[in-house]
Amino acid sequence: MAEKKKTCFIIMPISTSDPFLDKYRDGVEHFKHVLQCLLVPSVEAAGYKAISPIAKGSDLIQAEIISNLEQSDMVLCDMSCLNPNVFFEFGIRTSLNKPVCVVKDKLTEKVPFDTGILNHQEYRETLEPWELADEIKKLAEHIKTSEERCKGENMLWKYFGLRTEAKPYTGDSGTDAKMDYLTMQMDSLRHQVGNIHQRSERHVVQPEGSHMLDNESLFPVVLSYLPDGVEPTAFESRSDGDIQLTYTGPFSPINRYRLIQKIIKQYGVKLHLEREPSEETEDSQQGAEDDA
Repeated sequence: MAEKKKTCFIIMPISTSDPFLDKYRDGVEHFKHVLQCLLVPSVEAAGYKAISPIAKGSDLIQAEIISNLEQSDMVLCDMSCLNPNVFFEFGIRTSLNKPVCVVKDKLTEKVPFDTGILNHQEYRETLEPWELADEIKKLAEHIKTSEERCKGENMLWKYFGLRTEAKPYTGDSGTDAKMDYLTMQMDSLRHQVGNIHQRSERHVVQPEGSHMLDNESLFPVVLSYLPDGVEPTAFESRSDGDIQLTYTGPFSPINRYRLIQKIIKQYGVKLHLEREPSEETEDSQQGAEDDA
């Protein structure tokens, strides 16, 4: 019978948060690319079965996360951007006195002092194709070295002299416990809805005699957010209730994304941005002439 392959659970940022969008050229999809192009291949090259942090599309299932943190032979922790969820999961793994391998990208200058004592492997966030093979090789070696140094334990225990490790719950998850859990989830949802309502009251502009801006009134609002050089040519309401702005001029993908998100968050309306078709045709013709 073949020996069961060791497992390595990857904890990392799932998407790029707003403060870091300008730093990564692939924007909101950056860490998805890091996972697919670098982390998973490195884990597999080190001899482990990679367990992705993403389950059922983009939904994170907390129960699966806790289970993977508890049961995986190794955890690869990407501390890039100093994501709070990653540190929370890192803390759970540490409390169980189980090995962790830590990495970060070169844009993340430093990590908190109490984790800085661990050996971090840096990788280039650009993920250039001609560099990936070398990056994967170095990261795979780092994972192997971490395994040898840890010897099945968490290195922070050695540094801080910890003595008592957390123990997984072994009791019976009966009806009462499940009801308590559901109640906690309902309280959490109620709290989130309350926060959304408060943010809406703070940020949504409400003209006199109206509770919400109608689509026509949104035009000057959208116009005020357009970057220099972008000119609107048409603004209309769509049959599905969304609004659409047709424009000319240079409008980068990241700026379009930010504007769309801003309108959704502040006014609850989805904005569609379409470049003037004639301008796209001219660009295509110019490109063909350049190729010729």
